[in-house]
Amino acid sequence: MNKASNIDDTYRNCDPEQPLTADDERYVDLAESRGTPQIARSITRNISRSNNDTYLQLLFTGHRGSGKTTELFRLKRELENHKFFTIYLDIEETIDLGSLSYLDVLIAIAKQVQISLHEADMPISEVLLDSIATWFAERIIVDDTQTAHEAKISTKAEAGIKIPFFKLFADLTANIKAASSRRETIRINLKREISVFIQKLNTLIGEARQTVQNNNYKDLVIIVDGLEKMHYELNEEGQSSHSELFVRHAEQLRSPACHIIYTVPVSLAYNQNLGADFDDIKVLPMVKTNERGIQQLVNVVEQRVDIGAVFETRELLEELARTSGGVVRDLMRLIRMSTDTDSEKISQKEISDAINTLKKQYDRLIRNDDIENFKQIVQTRRVQADESFSRLLNLRLILEYENGERWASLHPVIHEIDWVSEALSDIHH
Repeated sequence: MNKASNIDDTYRNCDPEQPLTADDERYVDLAESRGTPQIARSITRNISRSNNDTYLQLLFTGHRGSGKTTELFRLKRELENHKFFTIYLDIEETIDLGSLSYLDVLIAIAKQVQISLHEADMPISEVLLDSIATWFAERIIVDDTQTAHEAKISTKAEAGIKIPFFKLFADLTANIKAASSRRETIRINLKREISVFIQKLNTLIGEARQTVQNNNYKDLVIIVDGLEKMHYELNEEGQSSHSELFVRHAEQLRSPACHIIYTVPVSLAYNQNLGADFDDIKVLPMVKTNERGIQQLVNVVEQRVDIGAVFETRELLEELARTSGGVVRDLMRLIRMSTDTDSEKISQKEISDAINTLKKQYDRLIRNDDIENFKQIVQTRRVQADESFSRLLNLRLILEYENGERWASLHPVIHEIDWVSEALSDIHH
């Protein structure tokens, strides 16, 4: 991609929703300014040290917009460079994040294992795939209110006719994603047969591991991305949908017998139970907005934009970097907002307007009862492990940083909101 030298191209080149691929030349290693080791190297090192019969099962988190997917793409490449066959699964493309069950995740993993090996020209045994598909057709899809299509599948199964694994799992995930009435039936039947399902999943994974090892790979690694985007809701018991999946059903998520990495919502980084259930929780903190961090963020933009040609001064971009709080996505959003002008260059007026727009967006998210939690953050720089703080983390109203130890801060733009600033005015920073 060519550097933008005008405002229109700047808008196009600064897409906040576009993660960078592993070989994108615009990538800037922000590990130093985040205060953490390079994530891809660290995880690859730990997986490489594992024995053949032990699996690293870890969680990876960070605020939405912090650059997790870009880091996961680089992790995939790093693992492949070390001869690990790495399956990347974007859960958002497969299932409905508004209503998510651990069963949906395990189905999506089974489907992706088969697809990835098939695409790599290392197909899994047809006999095994047929037996799994037949079991699903007979035990999971069958019920009293079948659609004509599902009745056809189950009739085929009863007649001993092979049901293609790929077709059956494509239909399963389509039903789950579409929030059809079939979804609950599938889940109920799977829950009843969960131990058999996990056994069959691990037979599939075991065959996949053997196949990749026969093709000169050390082992199989699965990366499940997108789970941190699942919707945040509280149930009647006051437990969040996030805790429901990763704490209550940790055992099921850990059931795949292979190396596996799940992304999780950042609020769960504070949940003590997860440390007991998973091998590690890797947190991708925000880029610190000290002088070094600001220059690193400017460098991120400089890979996409000719700063001198687009901004009246470099200091204007530094102001946006500071206001972003080290959230790469917010920095890109601020730049895009700044391009809403007929002028040839971005001036202080556009910068101020962009910051004001971001301020209004965050203002709409703040409730009156958030102020007490804001005061605690300003005074202690620590997040408490409770659901009210979880919501603030998920909305990026509170940001996590690292400097030898973890600490938290309000998003800088919050201090710009008059009524919040006034409510916090009696606190000594």
